[in-house]
Amino acid sequence: MINLKKSEWLILIGLLLLSFVPCIGGISRLVDLASGAGLFPENPRIQSAPIPVILHILTAVPYCILGAFQFLPSVIKMYPKWHRLAGRLLFGAGLISALSGLWMTHYYSFPEELQGNLLYCVRIIVGFAMTAYILLGLAAVFKKRIVQHRAWMIRAYALGQGAGTQVLITIPWLLTVGEPTGLIRDILMTVAWVLNIIVAERAINNRSKGIHRNSLKSRSVRLP
Repeated sequence: MINLKKSEWLILIGLLLLSFVPCIGGISRLVDLASGAGLFPENPRIQSAPIPVILHILTAVPYCILGAFQFLPSVIKMYPKWHRLAGRLLFGAGLISALSGLWMTHYYSFPEELQGNLLYCVRIIVGFAMTAYILLGLAAVFKKRIVQHRAWMIRAYALGQGAGTQVLITIPWLLTVGEPTGLIRDILMTVAWVLNIIVAERAINNRSKGIHRNSLKSRSVRLP
């Protein structure tokens, strides 16, 4: 049993709930592709090139679920070997998820109501940013700059969790106005990533302040 603080339980449960709908949707899509059960409407994009979708789902699901445990101080402290092993797995999963997302954004032909110019540009930026953040996080841990490593990985994870926040944002619109399409859909999807980055930066800032306060306390204790 993992002995977590109340705040850590709240973070973990929140992240897992955020992952729930996209992960279930992705797993259902894989089952549909494998069995031909017809769970989803026919999609010519996926049918013509299913490999990028399969890679994206197979990597995004563990990235979102396992990644939720990587930011819990108690887990890092109690299970450092697990943290390192999971980190290696998530490094590869995050990169493949980001790069397959970039491939689908650029090469799949989306109708205007599903992806306009705004969403195309935002998805490209998000894909490259997530890739860069993961690589910067890897470089930081090699240099033993753990604070910077965690900050970059938090940013990458925030971008990777975009689909979950998009569900939360679009459901109220769907229930009150109807299914969002065109520019409205582009804006709602974009807002989700912006919100995630804002939350990530706030978490990084709060953690930095906490580390600074602890450092000051340690120094004051050592003073004669």
